[in-house]
Amino acid sequence: MQALIIGPRMAKKGAKTAKKPHPQNPVVRAAFATIIRQTRRKLRLSQKQVAERSGYSEKYIGFLELRKNTPSLTAAIMISAGLGEDPGKIVHDVLSLMPRFKRLEGKDHEAADI
Repeated sequence: MQALIIGPRMAKKGAKTAKKPHPQNPVVRAAFATIIRQTRRKLRLSQKQVAERSGYSEKYIGFLELRKNTPSLTAAIMISAGLGEDPGKIVHDVLSLMPRFKRLEGKDHEAADI
C-alpha cells in the first residue's frame, strides 16, 4: 500500500524546467557584446587575456562577443573585473546602449545582426 502512495508522487514525468527566453535577451546580448568588445579593444586585450583575468574560457568570451550567450550576473561581474572596470559602470553602459538594439527584441540570437 505504501508503494502505491509513494510511487505516483515520485513519478513526476515531463516536468518543464526550460523557460521561454525573455524577449529582451537579444537586446541585452547585443549591448553587452558591444560594451565588452569596445572595452577589450580599448585596453588592447585579447579574448584570451580577458578569459584568464575573469576565470572564463576564451571560447565563452568569444561567444559573448558574438551574441551567442546571454551572460549571467556572475559572468557580467567577473568579466567586468577582468577588464578592470566597475561592474556597475558596465551595467550602466549596457542599459544606455540597449535602445540602439531595440529592433532585436523577441528575436533569437541567430537573427541578431552583428
